Amino acid sequence: MSEKVLSLSEEDLNTLSDMLTMYRLLMDMMNDQVIEELSKQISALMRLMNGLISSDLPSIVERAMQDPELDKALLDPPKVGLSGLLGALRDEDFQRGLGIAVELLKALGRASKEIRGL
Repeated sequence: MSEKVLSLSEEDLNTLSDMLTMYRLLMDMMNDQVIEELSKQISALMRLMNGLISSDLPSIVERAMQDPELDKALLDPPKVGLSGLLGALRDEDFQRGLGIAVELLKALGRASKEIRGL
């Protein structure tokens, strides 16, 4: 039988030491309260992801991010004043985007009332 010899460089040993130190810190921090809070946050995140996945929002945002006009605006942002904003209101795409934004803001407002019991 041949015997394998494990050879670690000083950099490897330092990395391993850092990983073990981080593991020990995490284990020292873990208690029932931290685990319960973490599970609540993960549960909320999963519900949010489920809501996003079951809607068209991710597809809409993805398509919007691929729009060449957005790329141009990111490279050379146009300055838009009040008159430019008013002029944009005549654009059908702007109106549709504004409508989505308004409905999202209204939904956020309704949800905040429900959560805060207002």
